[in-house]
Amino acid sequence: MSSRQKIIGKNNLYKISGFILLLVFVSACNKGENLGKADASVVSKELVKSSKSLIIPIDSLTVNRSSQLVHYQDSKDWLFNLNMSTNEIQMYDLKDKSLHKRLKFPVEGNNGVGRIFSFHIHNLDSIFLFQQFSTDIYLTDTSQSIKNKITVQVPEMHTPPFVHSTYFSSPVVVIDDALVVKTRPADDYKEITNDVLSKRHLTYSINLNKGETELLNHKYPNDYLEDGYKLFDFSFAKGLDKWVYSFHSDHNLYYSDSMQAGLTAAFSKSKYINGFQSIDVFGSREQHYKYYASAANYKSILYDKFKNVYYRFCYPEIEVSSEEEIMKYRFLPKLFSILILDSELNVIGETLFDKDKFLSDNAFITEEGIYLSKNHPDNPELKEDYLSFALFELIDID
Repeated sequence: MSSRQKIIGKNNLYKISGFILLLVFVSACNKGENLGKADASVVSKELVKSSKSLIIPIDSLTVNRSSQLVHYQDSKDWLFNLNMSTNEIQMYDLKDKSLHKRLKFPVEGNNGVGRIFSFHIHNLDSIFLFQQFSTDIYLTDTSQSIKNKITVQVPEMHTPPFVHSTYFSSPVVVIDDALVVKTRPADDYKEITNDVLSKRHLTYSINLNKGETELLNHKYPNDYLEDGYKLFDFSFAKGLDKWVYSFHSDHNLYYSDSMQAGLTAAFSKSKYINGFQSIDVFGSREQHYKYYASAANYKSILYDKFKNVYYRFCYPEIEVSSEEEIMKYRFLPKLFSILILDSELNVIGETLFDKDKFLSDNAFITEEGIYLSKNHPDNPELKEDYLSFALFELIDID
């Protein structure tokens, strides 16, 4: 792949990532501290790099940092990758480490699905396609035929579905004939108050037959903006018996055992993060960029169904001293850790990762462990023409 093609691809990803960060502002439970969780924690697990890696060749139109990456397992192991520039979903066979099929969709016309922003693989016969800001969801399969179009009746003061696997991971949950999806407040971000935010819901269900919606009783913490304005985006994961939410600037995780019950806090702090910065919503673009690049935060939480544990991605505060560093670390992690939690959200370990080596937002979980992309541009092991991953195994600490 030529350097020019890679640069074009990288710039497109930067535009997408920057737009998502801006969207957090534009679109925009009670919090009893459950210190018992922290007190009961016993460090017993860690993630250790295996000698095994995964290297998959890509074509000249595919960038090596995925904007949407989904693992799916049936009788085989599949890795699905969204190529936004070509409006296609690539289906890779992990055993053969090769491209199995391209699912390419027209943007316009009778079979047009718009620009694909994200997708969900329920099974190979039921693949849901989402656009950004759109109320339309398309149901397709690996034959690329459009089976159905669902128009979502978006709840008042909330946004259309925001589904993503890389930016604040928020996968779809399918329950019978309904989808549960992430939403955001539709309020003006410059005017939203702590009281208003605490009344906004985090997720809603969508009836696949009628498009009707029902808000889950899972809301923002009631004091999230109490100490100043902070990015109020979040990630969520559905475990075996819990709905779990992780917020950008909150040590707590919030969970519920049902869609109807409110959220309970579980203290789940990274040892590498202390306090959080506030951001001036009326500040300059440069101030906002610096905040994105340097402020401590939590992003995705992932559920490992094979080990029945959760992984919370943590980003310690870093120093940035130049415009070049600010622009770079807005999108590329300099430093991150993964907090490991058991099924009851007790912290059972935390692993800090090497600086400038891995892309934390390009991760997926298999029976073997968690794969992290090695395609950080400063990684000396970078392979430009490949999707390249290192395997980290969850092991017991003696």
